[in-house]
Amino acid sequence: MWTQRCVAHLADVQRQSSHSSRVREYRAGLSVYVSGCPRPQDRDAVMTQKAQVNAPADKTLPTPRDRATGDAPSTAAARPSGNLTEAQRSVAMVWLRRGLPVIPCSRVDKGPMVAGFGRDATAEELAPFSDPRQVWDWWSGRFRRAHVGILTGRGAGRGLLVIDLDVRKEGTDLPPEYAYAYSGVDILERMATEAGEPWPDTYSVITPSGGVHLYFRQPEEGPLIGCATGAGPTAPHLGPLIDVRGVGGLVIAAGSYSAAQGIAYRRMSDSGDRPQPLPGWLLERLRPAAAPAAPAPRPAALRAVPCGATRGDRYAAAALMGAATDVADAPEGERNRKLFAAARRLGELCESAPAVLSESTVSDALLDAATRAGVSEREALRTIRSGWERGLAGHGAGAA
Repeated sequence: MWTQRCVAHLADVQRQSSHSSRVREYRAGLSVYVSGCPRPQDRDAVMTQKAQVNAPADKTLPTPRDRATGDAPSTAAARPSGNLTEAQRSVAMVWLRRGLPVIPCSRVDKGPMVAGFGRDATAEELAPFSDPRQVWDWWSGRFRRAHVGILTGRGAGRGLLVIDLDVRKEGTDLPPEYAYAYSGVDILERMATEAGEPWPDTYSVITPSGGVHLYFRQPEEGPLIGCATGAGPTAPHLGPLIDVRGVGGLVIAAGSYSAAQGIAYRRMSDSGDRPQPLPGWLLERLRPAAAPAAPAPRPAALRAVPCGATRGDRYAAAALMGAATDVADAPEGERNRKLFAAARRLGELCESAPAVLSESTVSDALLDAATRAGVSEREALRTIRSGWERGLAGHGAGAA
């Protein structure tokens, strides 16, 4: 049971925690579930005397504390047997074989010890983190006892998205609605319950401090999800005591050990479990809401042209307005060609309706349309003059 693993792990953590009384209190709360009496009111009485959000009586949803997850691995707070350098190198190579880039991290503060993996890193900069020879050298030499970090949002498929559920530190103030929470597990559980969904079942790791890492696959479509720490006004922030590690981030890998923590990061899910796709309700919280599309600006009316008195004048005026509209609506790459063709055609027609198709009238109308389309005034005037002169010459030669 997940709860049995947490209880056993917290027994290890209790000996190291600076606020062991709070750990014992949480351990006692979890024990309510282990004893076979999963009554939320009992857990609340032990933890904080404040009722948590629970599913309606007719829809009981599984939680991380009462779902079965197979046999629990050992939780002994011991250094890995054998050579520590070989053990750390083995962990790094295992994750590398799974298609995930790895990075040496500090044994004390877990910070990265190699640069070049940020959100905007190039493929060339990221290459060393997936190079077996480089990884082997890192954990054989300079970084031989470093923590093994996994780069999130990189590697196989589109990489990982990890939800990091932290344990509340002594003296940490939370918003009133989360005052009951001992860790991010409580807050994520509340979010799932409010969404009417079960606890997300995926590859899970418990950290030396008692936190939990939930490994998910990045979404197959759309932008990659980035990183966020704690609560915030926008996605991908989820809430207090919950960090999000996506593209540009990292997490310490399951199996990695440091004497500074004294306990390895350990897988808590079944041995056959693999990172799962993000459940829909969680993805909605992690993806920023799409901004409504701005309405397309309405183009101002084109310059009016004289209509003339005769049937020929009215035909010429319609031809001029049609040509100006075509130029104004022309896509990039077609604007100069359409502008030249319009000026040439109107030059051919000018003698049939001189009252409407004078050179100044045509030039003004086409210039107005071309600048609306994004053509510079200088370039537009040059193109109009060239097309007009070609049209005049073509009219005399009977060109179409």
